[in-house]
Amino acid sequence: MNSCAGSKGFTLLEFIISVAVIGIAFYALISVFITAAPRDIQARTLTIGAHLLNLKTEETRLKGFAGIDNVAATNFSAPFNNYSYEVVWQYVTTAEPDVIPFPYASTYYKRIKVRVWGPHLNTLEVTTLVTYYQ
Repeated sequence: MNSCAGSKGFTLLEFIISVAVIGIAFYALISVFITAAPRDIQARTLTIGAHLLNLKTEETRLKGFAGIDNVAATNFSAPFNNYSYEVVWQYVTTAEPDVIPFPYASTYYKRIKVRVWGPHLNTLEVTTLVTYYQ
């Protein structure tokens, strides 16, 4: 009778267990990458949107009180031409900056709302006040 007592190597059972353990480890690793990719896209889109919103807000604010105009929905230039923005301003009072004076009288304060939206991005909005000193 042949004895396997001195032989070296793995048994079939050890091999099957090791393949199962490696398979479970690969499944866990792949699931991390699968869930990380959409989060990366969302973070990138939000970062681009926030940057464009800040850019358009500062650009509008630097026009000065008299130079600020409403801008209808407009696309940004390339490479961000799939993102859009709009600028809306209204005269407000110092006592209640959320209330528009009636009958739309001009004041020394403008409430400016800048909105940005794009693919996979909900509308981002910033509201700021601009004043004119006489």
